[in-house]
Amino acid sequence: MLKKKRSDLRERALFLLKTAESTGADLSALMNDVLSAAHFERRDQALITELVYGVTRQRALLDWWIDRFSRVKRVKKTIRLILRLALYQVVFLDRIPDYAIVNSAVHSAKAAEGVGAGGFVNALLRNVIRAKNNLPQPEGKDPVQEIALSTSHPVWMVKRWFSRWGEARTRALCRSNNLTPPMTLRVNRLKTNREALMAELLAQGAAVEPASLSPDALMAGGLSVSGLAAFERGEFYVQDEGAQICAYLLDAKPGECILDLCAAPGGKTTHLAEITEGKAEILATDRSAARLVLLKENLKRLQSPNVKVVPLAEVLAEDRQYDRILVDAPCSALGILRRIPEGKWSKKAKMIQEYAKIQLEILNEALPRLKPGGCLLYLTCSTEREENEAVAETFSMQHAQMQREDLSEALPLAARKYVDEAGCFTTAFNSDNMDRFFAVRWRKAGQDETN
Repeated sequence: MLKKKRSDLRERALFLLKTAESTGADLSALMNDVLSAAHFERRDQALITELVYGVTRQRALLDWWIDRFSRVKRVKKTIRLILRLALYQVVFLDRIPDYAIVNSAVHSAKAAEGVGAGGFVNALLRNVIRAKNNLPQPEGKDPVQEIALSTSHPVWMVKRWFSRWGEARTRALCRSNNLTPPMTLRVNRLKTNREALMAELLAQGAAVEPASLSPDALMAGGLSVSGLAAFERGEFYVQDEGAQICAYLLDAKPGECILDLCAAPGGKTTHLAEITEGKAEILATDRSAARLVLLKENLKRLQSPNVKVVPLAEVLAEDRQYDRILVDAPCSALGILRRIPEGKWSKKAKMIQEYAKIQLEILNEALPRLKPGGCLLYLTCSTEREENEAVAETFSMQHAQMQREDLSEALPLAARKYVDEAGCFTTAFNSDNMDRFFAVRWRKAGQDETN
């Protein structure tokens, strides 16, 4: 019975990998839809998640091994997917017996492409298993190619980072992108406190401890959050510690009128409501109608006070003025690849410049709605200079009335080390297991300062 169950789980993982590759769907959303509908137990969800994300993270290296051990020049797409899934289990996991992995893969191959495909898969996997304690590794004179293969990143991405940061940092960055990110909770301070939530989760068998930088953060493990009573009560939000720190950068105060211009799915919007004790007026909008649905769901669950979801045209109307504006800009998201490993394969180099153009347009769109003396925070989860420093420099040159501010004082004391010499917040190479963010803040000169 257990064998059949494990085989079923691998089939479900294979379905998810096929669907993600053929449709380009967001892997996290796809996983959530499929796993929720099937009502899997927590440990089964964990195995499927490990298989799908693991295969996606290690795709290039798995393909390299497939091609090294294959007796045919071109492996059909479906068979390649089956082999990726099987090889990942053989090489990177130790909880499933090799014979069970082979049997499941052969069965899938026969069902997809016939008896001959089953024989091919069987032979290749058995050859890999015989060599798995001494598998060949990518090597060569070109370090960019070697890093791209050994860490499963596209060559264009590695080449960019190599030219900017050199071999050691590029290799470290690529390796960290393949690590499973920690689960970090942000305590809703309007409903509970960190100590009370930690005590409740510990009593339920979770491994929980306070995070080191954000005063609202808990590092958690051994739990599925969606079924927890505290989650349903809106007492926490799942959010990377770096993302939590970013909300502090706006330095928002009770009584202010705040615009979150790229708000969905609502992590920073709801945090701003909590930081300002529910006493600021926050208007939230987004260009994506589908993502606004997520924003509304999170606002409802967390019961964030004084937050209104307003259409984009309305928040940018001529009669609107704000004390503070947050532009958490759409970007290449190369700083969160450990969370979206499919992004390694779906993103292209040309999108970086395309995003930079959009980012500057959004900043220019927001500027007329900012009050004199008001603050504008620009934020991305990109690692790329074109989307970060270059956009900030261009915007500063175009608008003399916008004065850059030092971000240190807005941050929790322990997080101030991530403000660089130029006054930018950056976690590109952080030592606290956070995602990678960049931020800069401007203050608009008052009326008497512009004359």
